Amino acid sequence: MAQWQKYWNEEMETMPRDKLEQLQGDKLREMVAWAYDHTVFYKRKLDKAGIKPQDIKSLKDIGKLPLTTYDEFIRTPMTEKLAVPLDKVKIVSSTSGSVSGFTQPVLMTEQGWADYVELEARARWVLGIRPDDVVQVLSGFTCCERGYERLGAMTLLGHSGRRNLDQQIKLTKAMRVTVIEHLPSLVLRYFERAKELGIDVKQTKVRMVSGVGEGWALAYRKRVEQEYGLPFRTFYGSVEAVGAAECGYSAGMHIMGDMCLYEVVDIETPKILGPGEEGELVATPFHNAATPLIRYRTGDYGSILPDQPCPCGRTHPRLSLVKGRVSQIIRVSGKKLLPIDVEEVVASTPELGDEYQIIVDKPGELSRLKVKAEIRRGLKEPAGLKSRVEVAFHQGLGVESEVELVPPGTLERAIFKAQRVKKTFSQ
Repeated sequence: MAQWQKYWNEEMETMPRDKLEQLQGDKLREMVAWAYDHTVFYKRKLDKAGIKPQDIKSLKDIGKLPLTTYDEFIRTPMTEKLAVPLDKVKIVSSTSGSVSGFTQPVLMTEQGWADYVELEARARWVLGIRPDDVVQVLSGFTCCERGYERLGAMTLLGHSGRRNLDQQIKLTKAMRVTVIEHLPSLVLRYFERAKELGIDVKQTKVRMVSGVGEGWALAYRKRVEQEYGLPFRTFYGSVEAVGAAECGYSAGMHIMGDMCLYEVVDIETPKILGPGEEGELVATPFHNAATPLIRYRTGDYGSILPDQPCPCGRTHPRLSLVKGRVSQIIRVSGKKLLPIDVEEVVASTPELGDEYQIIVDKPGELSRLKVKAEIRRGLKEPAGLKSRVEVAFHQGLGVESEVELVPPGTLERAIFKAQRVKKTFSQ
């Protein structure tokens, strides 16, 4: 690999914290004033809360501002939240629709899109990806592709191989791909299919896996690193906001705080939580003048890590790895669980495959965790496996469980983001 500079934007990435917070305060004031003056939605919302833009004098005043929920965002007519004339909009992206069932449009001006793509490139630089890499983007996100193009890497577009898994794997070898970017829940299937095709990933040029769009069990990350000798690094973001990325020290994800402000709030109250406390991530992006968002509840569950220097030299706050969606929280015997908690147990059990479902058969709190899991391909059900998995759930999560083991290939495969919770009752 050639020698490249350490940072994409050294001035911003290593800015002293006091200067960063001053910059964030300035940008917050500007965004609040812009949204208030140019959108019906935020003028109405702030007026109802008794807040005027001039009340926001520094970053410390952020708690005065009302939170914006996803439901508000999707239900508000576009004319009420669009802050620029429609002919100034040049890019239309959308949410995934995984919660609402509708892919809500996210509009950007030419400058807003350029800023977003710049941050996509910067995040990949944090991951350790450089212009002499060959990147295969399998996530399906156009913004990711544009980020790699801006970085200068050779980029295999998502439709390369015509979205046929076998052809994509063959392209990995033929094009000497060095970085694979994929949804984490589909990574292991990708590598397993490569084995079936007679392609040893260790004998290819692949040197890193970048995961986007989902949380993933640490046990699966370790499996990729141990079985294939590849570091697995995570980028977090959404089309509504910009995100954060892991550096090579894997000590949390560096926020690009000059372009997006993150907080964590309690999922049931608007209380702002401190470092290390888990709750819902709240984002205030500074890049998008077209559809501004202020204190937007992302629906993602995680924490801002305690403030400690990172050996990489970046000074912005860091996010924990995101554990999942707030909407995916399951209450079992007084405990709050997410699919990733179940996934850690599944991934740590060698006899189990990678597919599982959490069965929710009634509303409200459950008395026991019900899980359907596939046995690893090529194995018959070992004696006592069901009981051992149930013991593992009790030891790892502190709940009683009922486990159903099924043959490989029984559970439906995800083609986009994995849906791990299956509700079997009428709502």
